[in-house]
Amino acid sequence: MSQTVEQLSGFEKQYSLQTAEITSKIGRVHTLPSSERAGAVQEIRKSLEEVNDLLDQMELVVRELESNTTERTKYELRVRSYQSDKKQLDSELEKAIRRVREEADRDELLAFDDQLDADRQEDQLIANTQRLERSTRRVQDAHRIAVETEQIGTEMLSNLASQRETIGRSRDRLRQSNADLGRANKTLGSMIRRAIQNRLLLLIVSFLLAFMFLYIVYKAI
Repeated sequence: MSQTVEQLSGFEKQYSLQTAEITSKIGRVHTLPSSERAGAVQEIRKSLEEVNDLLDQMELVVRELESNTTERTKYELRVRSYQSDKKQLDSELEKAIRRVREEADRDELLAFDDQLDADRQEDQLIANTQRLERSTRRVQDAHRIAVETEQIGTEMLSNLASQRETIGRSRDRLRQSNADLGRANKTLGSMIRRAIQNRLLLLIVSFLLAFMFLYIVYKAI
């Protein structure tokens, strides 16, 4: 079993436990004392939000599976089924709330609605705070990435400048080597010419000595 599939299996177990608990709580709402019903409803709503977040995580993890595979298709269908079940739970909660309102007298209904509004405002404040924290983290992450990117760019420019200097020095050394090689070739050519000249001179001297020797022998006869 791959790590991704193992993670999805864990999410599925968590989803099953949470939805079973939510279903049980929805069924008990109308049996609770009037003073506890609003708190129970808000607790169920929070649990449904957690389930929604869990399904979002599952959806992201499913995308990590290889495309066009049986495994991915299977989990995509499961997630869609879980999302449909979650909508059904939302509907069941609204039905339970309507039932509570229908059974409550005027004073109980006003107290229930007031408590729901207060809890909803508190939840909204918490949600806004969490969104602000997430936005702040994203801004911080973006700033950190920008700084890291700038540092990498600076290092790359520094490396390029260093490489440019190295190439320039290598080019200068190559030019110097070519100049030295040219001078060496000239020196070698000069030495070869001198050697040829010396050999020719030696041949001429040898020829003259031989001629003089033959001339002396001829005169002696």
